[in-house]
Amino acid sequence: MSEARQRIRARFRKGERVRHISHLDVLRYWERAIRRADLPLLYSQGFTPHPKIAFAAPLPLGFIGEGEIMEVLLEERVPLDRFAADLTGQTTADLELLDATEVALGLPALPTLLTWADYHLALDGVTPEHAVESVNAFLATETFPWRQEREGKKAREYDLRAGVASLRVDTSEKRAVIDTRLSCGQELTVRPEQIVAALFPTATVERYVRVGLVLEEPSAALQAWRKKGQYE
Repeated sequence: MSEARQRIRARFRKGERVRHISHLDVLRYWERAIRRADLPLLYSQGFTPHPKIAFAAPLPLGFIGEGEIMEVLLEERVPLDRFAADLTGQTTADLELLDATEVALGLPALPTLLTWADYHLALDGVTPEHAVESVNAFLATETFPWRQEREGKKAREYDLRAGVASLRVDTSEKRAVIDTRLSCGQELTVRPEQIVAALFPTATVERYVRVGLVLEEPSAALQAWRKKGQYE
């Protein structure tokens, strides 16, 4: 039975021309690119083997991603420069590798390390001045109860303010341009559509850009806490 010998964390971008392809298509793209590059990708065991590729968070359909993160498990070790060069040779500018680093095999699963996501939004239907007023009023509140209606599912209620680490308006632009860092963790995930709906209900967004993802740097104490409920 094959086992992982190397865990590589890679950043990539998903550009304008492919922003409407699904997350499953993105997975298939990277699997095929890795196989064409003749890299020793690890597969699960069983009747329907699956590639050992994990993503920090699927990018919503229609979003551009400037700093997406995936991890690839290999059944044989390869030099990082070879991994990056060979894989880059099998990709396009629409879905391209940005960089790659090796991480420890024993780290927690990639999605559990995700804490924040950074977004860039250009709004139409609201002036920069009004956007600044709305943002300042929101940031001045301690809580902002929000009810998210979900088709076919129970409505979700949560504190929207608790899921916003930063929110600012770029006043150098003629239109309202928003940069925000939103919670993207296991306990609370806030999507930029909710921010727009809550603060700028008359505005429209031509496209959403997720410019980066923030991962927690795990420590031995934190892993002990998660495993046993206490520090060692």
